[in-house]
This record gives sequence, C-alpha cells and structure tokens, in this order.
Amino acid sequence: MKRNIIIGTNNFGLGPVGKVSSIVTGLSDEYNFFACGNEFDLNIFNNGIFKDTLFSKDKEKISNFVEKYNIDYAIVVLDVELATILMNLNVKVIFVDSLPFMWTQADIDEGLLPLDATVYCAQKCCNLTEASKKVLAQVKNLKWINPIQSKFEKKYRPYKEEYIHINVGGLHSPIGNGESYIKTVIIPLLKIFKSEKIIITCGTTAKISILNELKNEGIDSRNIKVETLQQKDFISSINNAKLFLTSPGLTTIYETESLHKPTIILPPQNLSQFYNIEYAKKILDEYKTINWDTQKLNLDYLQSILPKGETYVVDKIYEFITELVNSNFENKFIEQFNLILKQDYKKKEKSDFKIEGNGVEDIRKILINLIEGETNEI
Repeated sequence: MKRNIIIGTNNFGLGPVGKVSSIVTGLSDEYNFFACGNEFDLNIFNNGIFKDTLFSKDKEKISNFVEKYNIDYAIVVLDVELATILMNLNVKVIFVDSLPFMWTQADIDEGLLPLDATVYCAQKCCNLTEASKKVLAQVKNLKWINPIQSKFEKKYRPYKEEYIHINVGGLHSPIGNGESYIKTVIIPLLKIFKSEKIIITCGTTAKISILNELKNEGIDSRNIKVETLQQKDFISSINNAKLFLTSPGLTTIYETESLHKPTIILPPQNLSQFYNIEYAKKILDEYKTINWDTQKLNLDYLQSILPKGETYVVDKIYEFITELVNSNFENKFIEQFNLILKQDYKKKEKSDFKIEGNGVEDIRKILINLIEGETNEI
C-alpha cells in the first residue's frame, strides 16, 4: 500500500514548482502525493498526479487535511511557513533548499529557514559564501543532494519548422509577474527575432502578462507561442530548439547541462539568479551571457546590501529593473545583444563541482530511510 505524502513549495517562479514536478513524477509510482500550502501552477503537471490539493496556509485546515489522509511525511521545497506548520503537526518534513549559497544570518533572523527540519536537503552547489557556511552549520540534520532534474524525452516540439526557445520561468513572484522585465528584455528580444518562430515559456500568470504586453507594444504575434509546458515537454522543446535563451534559473541551468545544449543566459530576474550566472559558467558546456550592466544591478552591489536580508534585496532588484523601463535601456540592450549573437559560445570554466546523480533519487533514499527508521522503532 502506497504511503501518502504532502508536497508543497513557495510561489516564486517556476523553479521551485519544477522541482516539485520532478520529485512527484519520479516518485509517484511509490507514493501518493497531496499538494498543500501556497497555490502553485498545476499546468506543468500531468493531470491527476495529485490525489488531492489544499492550497491554504490555514493551520486548522492543514491539520484536518493531514488527519483525513493519514499523512506522516512531507517534502517541502523552500517554503518555511508550510514546513513549520507541518512539523508542529508532528509530520516528518524533508525540506529542500536549492539556494544554500544565498543565505545570511539575516535570513535566519527573519525566520526564512527551518533549521530543525527532520531532514534539511541542501542542493549541491559551487562557491558557498562564508556567510552561507555559517548558516548551514546551524542546521540540525543537513544532507547534501544532487541537483533535482527531470528525465529527458525527445518527443515534443512547438513547431515543425526551426524555432527559438526563450524561457523566463522565474517571472511570477509574490511581488508581481515581471512586467518591467517583459518590457526591458522580452520585448527587445522579439524585435530582434521578428522574422523567427518563437516559443516563450513561463508560468500561467506570467503568460497573461506577456500576452498583454505584446498587444500593448503592437508586436506581431502570429509566429509567437507563449506557453506553460509540462516539465517533460519543456525539456524536449529546449533540446529541439535551434537557439535557446533563458533567464538564469538554476533548475533550468542544470537541465540544460544534461542536454549539453549551448545556452544564452539572459539578465537575472531576482537575487538567486545573479548567483546562478556565475554557476552557469561552471556548469554549462557552452554559454553566452548578457547582463544588466548597470551600477546597481550587479552581484557586487547586491552583496553589499545583502546583510539587510534577502527580502530587502529582492524588493530592490524589482525597483531597479522598473527604473530601466523609461530609460534608453532597450536600445542599449538590442545593440549589446546583437554583438553577443555574433560571438562564439564560451566554454565551461574549470571547477571542482561535479553532478554525481539526480536529487530525486537522493530524496527517494532519504524518504525510504526515514520510513524504515520509523518502522524499525515500532
């Protein structure tokens, strides 16, 4: 008989949701999954993969949900509030942290990390900062796992003809749907590639924002598809594209690495993505990067204000991007991007970082050990 598992995540772009998709798809033959906590984009999942859903943070409702389905275990991706609620209900929580390189003491002080999770799974990364090392040293039961990835299939392509794939999975966040990013990055790209067939991938709510902006800008969208793809189709579309461009989400970077796909990294949308550009240089076989190249939208400046906390810095990033909308940034971006298109791809930088498996398998083993440990105690 399958055990019932709660799974949840924060609602910051498609990166965390993509990890949930990979985990659920990889483990659904062995466990029944129940979605809980923040509402997330179900369009990237196979229909019916969740036995039930409770998109709520109401403690009483979650308690009833746990009791109704006799749930003893949960997997939570980057949602400390849900993890805390479940732990208080005596549910064993595997907490998945895909951003261990980013935290400082200020984040602990804000209560952003469940240091006492049953198992705290930090995704392997390169170049941990001294501040993040001190944070992770406070975790009660830390386990390092490989990057969480989906299995690759070659079936899906959005067009029979050659096409360009632009991915901006991190557009949606609690702060908004990336309207300023659409104006400063996506619209200029569509002007550059106006004679090409294009697919833009993003979350469902961000899709609405992109389509509205295309209309506002008078962009001819007959050869443009804006889609929220299931994970397997998303990876297949990347593989089959003649050119792939993506904002620097870490999940996408890892999945692109597994395809050995030459990749153009677009300007970052949030704090973690500024770090991810540097990781991409050590992970991807072939890459090009185009960054904001402004005084404040750069990693050195953002790190200088990071002691104020991750939330403060993310708010500032959105503010700085919005300031570019009514500037001359579009012309500068188009000029810079056209130069980058003519350049050769750069090769992977030397690094000791190695991917030695799939984080889904690591979580499977951790879950088995947890359950076996409980069984052996009875």
